[in-house]
Amino acid sequence: MRRIAMKKHRILVLTMILACSASAFAMDVDIRGMLRSYTGLAFSDAAITANEQTVDLTLEGWGDQTRLVVNPYAYIGIGNEPEMGIREAYVDFFLDNADIRVGKQAVMWGQAEGAFITDIVSPRDMRSFILADFREIRKGIPAVKADYFTGPFTFEGIWIPQFVPSSMPAEDSIWQRAIPFPSGTPISFTEPSLHFENSEVFGKIRYFGPRISWEVMGGYAWTDEPFVTRVNINPDSDPTIESIDVNYGRYTVLGGSFSTSVGTTVIRGEAAAYLNKPFTVGELTSPASVTSKEFHQVQSLIGIDWSLFGMDMSAQYILAYIHNHEQGIMEQFRAVPEFGHTVTFRVQKTLLDDRLTAKVFSYLEIDPMNALVRPSLSWNIEDGVILEGGAELFFGDEDGMFGYYHDNSMVYASLRWYF
Repeated sequence: MRRIAMKKHRILVLTMILACSASAFAMDVDIRGMLRSYTGLAFSDAAITANEQTVDLTLEGWGDQTRLVVNPYAYIGIGNEPEMGIREAYVDFFLDNADIRVGKQAVMWGQAEGAFITDIVSPRDMRSFILADFREIRKGIPAVKADYFTGPFTFEGIWIPQFVPSSMPAEDSIWQRAIPFPSGTPISFTEPSLHFENSEVFGKIRYFGPRISWEVMGGYAWTDEPFVTRVNINPDSDPTIESIDVNYGRYTVLGGSFSTSVGTTVIRGEAAAYLNKPFTVGELTSPASVTSKEFHQVQSLIGIDWSLFGMDMSAQYILAYIHNHEQGIMEQFRAVPEFGHTVTFRVQKTLLDDRLTAKVFSYLEIDPMNALVRPSLSWNIEDGVILEGGAELFFGDEDGMFGYYHDNSMVYASLRWYF
């Protein structure tokens, strides 16, 4: 039945893509897109860890006061059936002092680069950890978004009627963090039902000034990643885990960000408080004993962007804190410390009339010490055709966010053709 349903889903998506393409010829609709071929090779055993082919299209049509955007895609990777879907499909309405967007849309907030602090409206596609293109890591969500403009201020509101969780790695994926449960243990997911009271709401005020720009935001959201609420134990004398209950929970978020310039240097800041956010607490070793509790969590960031010797550079420091921290707090089966410290650094330089771009982006988690370093070199063969090679290098303590994947370090090559 599941295979039949998947076939019906692919046929439906393909029909929508063909219908949109046909409309593009019947109406004055612009079509653009990208074809990408990507291959990754592991350092540890020279295994091919990724061999992906992606087609990404964007169809855009304009009316007198409206705009239509449809973003279908098709993807196939190692050992996977072809995947087709609609990343975004929405209509914009343009009024005198307001814009309204209705439909499936990906929302990007905040000032952080490579981190998600106030940028929590759209869930994430984490099936390849955080290595996907930053645009593609955000999932589209069905939503209504309204922006009202008055002078330098913008008031933005978002209503998400249907909860959409983040996409997590499959059990056999190299990016699945090992779960200390017996193989085949049933996991029971409890997702919010489709009722009005289960919808999500977000609001933001933005100010664009000549010297400083800032945002203040708030929302009532669901945890996009699930947490364990209960481990069901066999009551025999030699207890074993029979099943696991996993849930999504509510929390309130308040935050903001700013950016300002000092000469050619840009200073950025961002912070958010997640109030009464649920976490798993306990021990997952046998015999397992876990529960879920709510804590206040704060994340903050300060960043600086500057140029030196013709190179664009950026550095960020991210501090995470959990109020009234307890031993055994976990998030995605990983222990969460009371204080978390992460540093990011980026350096980028273009050469040969901007046809060659060298870039290094790195994450460093301080406690425990571990890192992800992402060097890349891309060559613009001609307009819209880019050949890129690089590496994803994981180092450090296996208990860290990045060090855990030290065996997944790889080199990769990709070819992108834009049209």
